[in-house]
Amino acid sequence: MSFELQILLQRLLMPFLLSSVGCYLLATTDQGEEEGYDDEPVRGVLFATLFGTVLCGVAMIAADLWSRGQIAKPMEWSQWRAKYQWEWMVWMIPASMLAMAILRCWFSIPIHYVGMAFTASISIAIGMLYLCLNEGIAWQDQSDKLFPWVTLGLVAILWNTLSLNSIARSGGSRWNPLVTLAQLGCVGYLAIQAYASLGEWVLTGVGVALGASLIAMIRGSSSRLHFGWQLSTVVVPLGIMAVCCFAVSQFFEPPKTPNWLLGYVLFLPSVVGVIDLTIRQICKTWVRVVIAALVCTSLLAILVYYVPPMSNAW
Repeated sequence: MSFELQILLQRLLMPFLLSSVGCYLLATTDQGEEEGYDDEPVRGVLFATLFGTVLCGVAMIAADLWSRGQIAKPMEWSQWRAKYQWEWMVWMIPASMLAMAILRCWFSIPIHYVGMAFTASISIAIGMLYLCLNEGIAWQDQSDKLFPWVTLGLVAILWNTLSLNSIARSGGSRWNPLVTLAQLGCVGYLAIQAYASLGEWVLTGVGVALGASLIAMIRGSSSRLHFGWQLSTVVVPLGIMAVCCFAVSQFFEPPKTPNWLLGYVLFLPSVVGVIDLTIRQICKTWVRVVIAALVCTSLLAILVYYVPPMSNAW
C-alpha cells in the first residue's frame, strides 16, 4: 500500500465514515419547530447526542492510533506519547466534543444550554491554545510569539464561532459545516508544508468535517439560539481545532505567506459570516450558498497562487 493511499484511508476515509454515522445520530435529536420550543427539553437527546459525539471523537483517536501502528495493539495504547504539545489535541478535541455533548444533555432545555456552551467553548479555546503553543524550552526562542498568538487565536475562535452560529440561526445550518471544512482545508494546505505530521492531523479534522457536512446537507437543522443546531457539538470544536493548528504551524517553518492572506485563513468563517449577514435579508438561500462557496474557493485558489504546493511535503 502506497503512503499516500495509507494517509487517505487513515486520515480521511475512516474518520469520514465514522463521523457520518455519529453526525447522523446527532441530527436525529429533534428540537421541534413550534413556537416556544426553546423552553422545552430536546427530545431524544441523551443517547443520540452522547453516542454520536463519541463516534466522532473515536474517529479522530483511531486515526492517530492507526498512523502510529497501534490501533490493533490495545496493550500499547498506554504507551502513547506526544512529541509536541499540539499532539495532545488527539485527546483534547474528542474530549471537547464530549464535554459539549454532556452539557447539551444536562441542560436539555435549549435556552439553558446556550450560556454554558458559550462559556465552555471559550474555556476550551483558551486552554487548548495555551497548551498547544507553550512548548517551553523547545520554542524558547519564539516565546515572544506566545501571548500574541493565544490572544489572536482566541479572538478568531470567538468571532468564527459566533459567525457559524449566526449562519445556523438564519437557516444556514445545512451548509455552515462546509465553511469549517473549507477553513480546515486551507489550514491543512499550509500546515502540511510547515510540518507534515501537523498537516496529517488537520486531514483527520477534514475527514470528520466531511462527514458533518454531508449529514448537514441531508438533514439540516434550525435554531433561534446560539449552539442550538444539532451538529454544533462537533463543528464548534473542529473550528477551535482549525485555529489552534493554524497557530501551531506558525511556530515551525511555514511557507512565506502575506499577512493579509494569513488573516483571511484565520478568520474565514467570520468573513463568510459578515458577508452573509449583509445579504441574508435580500437574497435567497441558494444565493447565500453560492456566495459563501465563492469566498471559500477563492481563498484556496489564492493560497495555491501565493504558496505553490511542495512535492516533498511528506
